[in-house]
Amino acid sequence: MTIQPWIRWGSMALAVLLLAGCSVRFQPPEEDTGTEVEPIGKRTEESAEVEEPSEDEPPSVDRQRESGGRVPDAARGLLASADSALEAGNDGRALDLIQRAQRIAPDAAAVYYALGRVYREKGNPARAEQFVLKGISKAGNDRALRQEGWLELAAIRARMGDQAGAADARERAGQM
Repeated sequence: MTIQPWIRWGSMALAVLLLAGCSVRFQPPEEDTGTEVEPIGKRTEESAEVEEPSEDEPPSVDRQRESGGRVPDAARGLLASADSALEAGNDGRALDLIQRAQRIAPDAAAVYYALGRVYREKGNPARAEQFVLKGISKAGNDRALRQEGWLELAAIRARMGDQAGAADARERAGQM
């Protein structure tokens, strides 16, 4: 079988056009326009006004302090539904709802307190204690939120039979 000459020439022309489209025209580097670029570490008057975080405190702590008490409306609705599910005895549904809220508000202390309540009700006080302690750390400087966490921790420790630990947590809640 022979290929028509016009097909062969057409195929070659198409290949040349495709390869030409892949080529790049060389452009010499631009000449220096004389503008100076300021070194990164050099401070100007404008940058001197920027407030630097303290060296003994990581920058993420400020974000936690600001957001520990704030729960977006979507997450707040999920937490309310989770409380209802927990009261109805549906621990699995409550856990699913709280985990969804956690994806929305990963720095909200209330989410971790809710996780602690679910695990306390499921009979896993050690895990409940871990979540509540994480919530307390996320609460930052919000005294009421920290107090809520310490009271929740006291309930968990009392359920574990750790009366001394429960008393310690209640005492810390009273100090808030």
